[in-house]
Amino acid sequence: MKSFTQAVTEFLKSAEGWLLPEDYPATVSLQHMAAGLDEEMTPALLSQFGLAYRSLLKKKPGDQGDDGDELDDLIPNT
Repeated sequence: MKSFTQAVTEFLKSAEGWLLPEDYPATVSLQHMAAGLDEEMTPALLSQFGLAYRSLLKKKPGDQGDDGDELDDLIPNT
């Protein structure tokens, strides 16, 4: 099973072509939250991680359908 840190590293590598320098603060935040989640998974941190991840994912060019993502399986809709 992958860690959050590993998953974020792979996500950021795959996003190199479409994330811009203005996205760097969000990517750094995502990396730090991933490290925190690897230490202790708390609902609040997981929620913030999901918001940051989805915010970056929305910048991906192409089909922006509302099909959900892997975080939808972890974070219940409230």
